Amino acid sequence: MPNSYDPTRDPYAAVSRSPSEPGAVAQALTPNDGADLPLYCKAFRVYVPLSLQGASVRVTPVLANDDLATVTLSFPQGISYEPLSIRRIWATGTSTGIEIHGYAI
Repeated sequence: MPNSYDPTRDPYAAVSRSPSEPGAVAQALTPNDGADLPLYCKAFRVYVPLSLQGASVRVTPVLANDDLATVTLSFPQGISYEPLSIRRIWATGTSTGIEIHGYAI
């Protein structure tokens, strides 16, 4: 039987969440050239396995003027945390074989 969220066990349930707080929602992200993320992320984590020399992730920041205002970030092997709010991860320009997870409030 699946458990559900219990606000009585969360000391922060009645507190307004802010952008400076840790994420309260995590989601696996799939790069897609044609669609924004279902939930914009305040930060994201990238795992690059040792079988790769490094990886690139092409993103559109949340406040970009248009979809084509992208940034391509480079990541070393291992786990990296990027404190950048994003609305899209592009398949074109993003390395394959990596894991990307997003954090939201």
